[in-house]
Amino acid sequence: MSTTTYLLLSDTPIGPAHEAWAGGNEGGRTVVRDAAQTRRRILAAALTEFAEGGFAGARIAGISEAAGANQRMIYAYFGSKEGLYDAVVDEVIERVHAEVPFEPDDLPAYAVALFDYAVGNPEVVRFQARRTLEAREATARELELYGEKLDAIRRVQQAGGLPAGESPAELLVGVTGAVAAWLQAPTGLRPSLRGVDMRERVRHDVEALVAPAPADVARD
Repeated sequence: MSTTTYLLLSDTPIGPAHEAWAGGNEGGRTVVRDAAQTRRRILAAALTEFAEGGFAGARIAGISEAAGANQRMIYAYFGSKEGLYDAVVDEVIERVHAEVPFEPDDLPAYAVALFDYAVGNPEVVRFQARRTLEAREATARELELYGEKLDAIRRVQQAGGLPAGESPAELLVGVTGAVAAWLQAPTGLRPSLRGVDMRERVRHDVEALVAPAPADVARD
């Protein structure tokens, strides 16, 4: 009777954190586990679980079952439920960052692209909505990416391309707020909004947000 060998196909060698699940006995066979693929399955299952139940309602057992990975493996990868949650946050923001390029010179176009992404990814919207309600702290990567956006807006403001009367953070909240307002219009209002092009309303609202103030136009 021999011990099964688990080979992690990643740059991370098997260490003490993996010893809880790296052993076993399967008739002397060598079992190859693709660490990157397993991690992706866990993150996908965790996104669904957190989107449905929030941090408090999510169960590691449910994530384990959906991902086809035992719970010890989840803890080996992420350390804790909090660590897994933060990894999902970073996965989501990296995905949005990659698929919706930030356009500080054209915030209306960026808002429309963000709206389109949200419409096509309702699970991400639910996850972010629950996260906001739970008032959880930002991750370091999240702060870094938002910091880059704020710096980009500030540079455009300094060049005269955006109104300087509001801070970069206020402008960005206005952009994301326009997307959220039309995306999550109250159910009771939706019958009265039939025929309204919400996508174009997002563009219109952000165009109004970034339009020069009347005093600025007069000075020009």
